[in-house]
Amino acid sequence: MNPLAESNATRGARRRARTGAAILDAAERTFTDAGYRGAKMEDVADAADVAVGSIYSHFGNKDGLYLAVVERAVELFSRYMDQAYQDEWTPLEQVMACGDAYLRFHFEHPGAFRFLAFDDIDPAADIDAERRARVAAGIDALIEEFSGKIQEAVDAGEARPLDARLTGRFLWGAWNGMVALTQRSDGLALTEVELDAAILQARVIVNAGLCSTAARGPDGEPRAQLRTTQSPPPAVD
Repeated sequence: MNPLAESNATRGARRRARTGAAILDAAERTFTDAGYRGAKMEDVADAADVAVGSIYSHFGNKDGLYLAVVERAVELFSRYMDQAYQDEWTPLEQVMACGDAYLRFHFEHPGAFRFLAFDDIDPAADIDAERRARVAAGIDALIEEFSGKIQEAVDAGEARPLDARLTGRFLWGAWNGMVALTQRSDGLALTEVELDAAILQARVIVNAGLCSTAARGPDGEPRAQLRTTQSPPPAVD
């Protein structure tokens, strides 16, 4: 390829990448506001300032677009969870910090937890099987890594000898359930302030419940501290 053609190809690829990112940003907002079933491709196109055909060109169809948004959310959430895995913290402290990381992710990316549930797409939909597999594998990896940290706490004698796999899934479901309460409009609804307080209270309860007798201080309280995570640094392209 001659230099001019290569330069044109590079500019074209960058332009396509920028358009794709703009579509994903618009789609995330639209799916968050309207839900999967209520979102319209025309609304996404208007928000991204592109033609509807451009969305189909990049992502195939609505399911493909939603799946791409989910994939990006999983990658982002993974970086938030990484902030909980600080080497200077004990395994149980890292486990408990994951709850703080999840809450921070929700506050900084409202509604994104819906994408992590990944249950809106028709299994029979004609979409990119490779991307579907990547998303499923990404979510599985997040939960398995978290369960692995629980097992580390058990192996270190810091946590009671519980089933790490089941405990990890319970806590994952509990976080999702608590955040979901902020989306309700009835008496079960929680404000963001109440959610923050509820998650903190839950972390205190879970920390006490998981902690082994050997890992408690003279006062009977867990030695493991409730750590606060930070937002992840921006991704490097």
